[in-house]
Amino acid sequence: MFEFKLALKYLMKNKKQSVSIIACIVVAIALILGVDIGSNSIQLNQIDMARDIAGYYDGTLRTNSKENIEKLKKIDGVYNVNPVEDLGQIIPKDGLTSKLYTYNENYLKAFNYKLVSGRLPKNNGEIVVDKTIFEKSSEKNILNKSIDSINKIEYKVNGEEKIYSKKNKYKVVGTIAKEEKYYTTGNVEAIGGADLFTFVKTDEGSIPKDLQKYNIVFNLKGVNPENLDAKFSKLREDYNPKLDSSVDIRQDTRSGISSNEYLDATLRLFKDQQNNNEVQSKIFIIIIAAFTIVNFFNIILTKLTTQIGSLRVIGMSNKKVIKFYLIQIAILFAIGSIIGFISSIIFARYAMCTIITLNMFDISDFSKVKLNIPYFIVLKALIIVLFILLITVLIPVLKSLRKYPIDIINATDKIKYKIKYNSKITKALLKNNLFRKKTKTLISVIVIAFSGIMVIQRIATNLDYINEQVDKQSFYSPSKYNYIIRPYFNTNESIKKVSDKDISNIKNIDGVTDLRIDSYARQNLIVNNDRLSKIYMDEFGDKENSLNTQDVNSPIEGMKDVNKLSEFVKEGDIKSLNNSNNDYINVAISNNFYYMKDSCYKPVIKDLKLGDILSFKVITTGDDGNYYHKDYKCRVSAILGHDYNLNYETNLFGPRVVMTFDNFSKITNGFYNQKVFFNAKKESYKSVDKLLDNVKENNKYLHVYNGQEHKREFKIDYTMIISLLVFISALFNMYITISLNINNNIKEFSILRAIGLNKKSLKKLVVLESITYALLGSLVAIIVIAIKDFKYIKYIKETMIDHFGMDIKIKSIYMPPKESIIFTAIIVLFAFLVGYMKAKSIDKINIIDGINEN
Repeated sequence: MFEFKLALKYLMKNKKQSVSIIACIVVAIALILGVDIGSNSIQLNQIDMARDIAGYYDGTLRTNSKENIEKLKKIDGVYNVNPVEDLGQIIPKDGLTSKLYTYNENYLKAFNYKLVSGRLPKNNGEIVVDKTIFEKSSEKNILNKSIDSINKIEYKVNGEEKIYSKKNKYKVVGTIAKEEKYYTTGNVEAIGGADLFTFVKTDEGSIPKDLQKYNIVFNLKGVNPENLDAKFSKLREDYNPKLDSSVDIRQDTRSGISSNEYLDATLRLFKDQQNNNEVQSKIFIIIIAAFTIVNFFNIILTKLTTQIGSLRVIGMSNKKVIKFYLIQIAILFAIGSIIGFISSIIFARYAMCTIITLNMFDISDFSKVKLNIPYFIVLKALIIVLFILLITVLIPVLKSLRKYPIDIINATDKIKYKIKYNSKITKALLKNNLFRKKTKTLISVIVIAFSGIMVIQRIATNLDYINEQVDKQSFYSPSKYNYIIRPYFNTNESIKKVSDKDISNIKNIDGVTDLRIDSYARQNLIVNNDRLSKIYMDEFGDKENSLNTQDVNSPIEGMKDVNKLSEFVKEGDIKSLNNSNNDYINVAISNNFYYMKDSCYKPVIKDLKLGDILSFKVITTGDDGNYYHKDYKCRVSAILGHDYNLNYETNLFGPRVVMTFDNFSKITNGFYNQKVFFNAKKESYKSVDKLLDNVKENNKYLHVYNGQEHKREFKIDYTMIISLLVFISALFNMYITISLNINNNIKEFSILRAIGLNKKSLKKLVVLESITYALLGSLVAIIVIAIKDFKYIKYIKETMIDHFGMDIKIKSIYMPPKESIIFTAIIVLFAFLVGYMKAKSIDKINIIDGINEN
């Protein structure tokens, strides 16, 4: 009890010191716990949003057997199994294409579809449709009206691609919709559109029996970010032991089982952030939190050890001395923990409210976001801070207890540097202060350096010129073009295209450059098995194919000016594409596919040479509107290098066939996709926008991507908030360091005053010391950032330039980011202001009282 009263009285007597220690504990807990609460809450909210967007199911199964559905139901851990019959696609005469499934109310709920208008199907032939399908239809209100459409099913027989197509009439009785973000998240340029769904009430057997397939959604007990792969591996092993269940679920094309795509991506993002992406930041934060506490006690170490000596002299035992300090730690830690916990919640709530967007989903609507505070992250933060506190205090206490009390009291810091000239006394004292307390100096520099690394790295723009070049040479078209005209996602290939007249008008606008028209259609090259490379067969070959040929998916492109391909030609004459005859179509072929394992392009067809005759088939439509395959033969007149794949996004990863647009138009019968790309100067925007408004008015299913509406904006993300928090903690650390330096050096300052050093020199010493910490810390940060930037430049040279052959210009002279100069200026200015303000307290020092202070 005596030790408790003594500890409490001591803390109350030394209020400034006690408040400073509590402030250090609060900052440390707020750093560690606040970041943990914020990141944990963000990630778990992302998972909840993924379920809202994608649906409340964990996986899907595609099968043509009802027995497999029953087998799935019997697997331990599988529940909420909801099957529908897959009827292929429904292509309305005036509307978007969607997947067509038989109606199952539980399936709709699993997909988080909600009824927007009308009712659900009750009678055969009635359908509910996604709200977006008929948004652009000429019929303003499609409800309770019959629509003409075509059902299309693409399937395989012995590995050969086939098409079933049939006209049907349905009655629309209701419209359904998912969360709005489902449509905006899924509709990304060059990536693809969100899948749309239609559900029909029909009897089984509405399509030929051999085409019947089922799509099943289900839940899996206990799926979380840590066991996602293990759960699906075990599921596939139980479902079909003969298959390799170790294959990544995202790449499994054999079992028919797949995960919920959106949910899978979010769970993996959560795991990556927990295991990798946030590790560096969290380590930095723990180090800074530790240094904040260690630095404080290191500064008051002399006072602490003298106090221990005094307690020993008056007869207090070693055990009671330790107890005395443990009680102080307990009191300060209890108060600091409460304030720190509250501060952490305030920080996390404010940080999440400030965030505009995250990596995957927009969570700017803060009313929908909940804080997630698991007890273990609170306990972890408190244990870390308590451990740091105990180590920091008890080590010097235990070391001091081994010494004689009188030796502790009489111990003084020795000045190692002699002063030869009075004019250099301030410089000598500065040098002495920095090197006499090496630990304090080192910690102050490290804290500033860490904050500088995080802040500068987050906002640096010095390598943007490299990133801009990489973007422009990437396959991602929005990085290269201001404008893109394309069909809306899920639009049928037979829609009206941008006319030659409109393209000519665009081309004639002053300031329009880089005009490119992509016309392409889906096709399959029919290649003998023995002609395909082994590596391609292992990756994409149909193992169940009983034929001696493979259908190789390869887009076919039509070009009006084939001479533009000259730079990509490895063999042959590109002009010969204009010389086709009735028997063969002359083509250029890029005989490459991207092999993920080696990160390089490999050949598809073995020993492909000029003059080879290849068979291929394209999907086209007849006069009756139905779909079918049509076979053609082509002759290889030119072979293109893999750099052609890199320049066009139509099929980055696989082979491609190119022919003249006239031949292309004949064989596709207008059933193809078209994209128009171009850039425009700022002064041309008004003319271009006016023309494109007319194009959209005449083609309701064409979408115009305007790069001016999608400019990158400065957005505050969680990493930036963490960086700012670390920066503020560094400023706090500097403030505490300078304040305590003066409070603990009053005796030294008084002695220096007594021997003739004026107040101005002492004030100058305080300011110079604080500025030195700032400069040294900033210098270390700049060096680290420069080293990381040099490594990035080396990566660009080795990977982008040498490996992929990108024409990227790198400046011969490297300059550290200008943001490092701004950071240095801010930190030095703060150091100067703190030093200047705190130096004023020297005026209040009484020489006699200061010399006598213990």
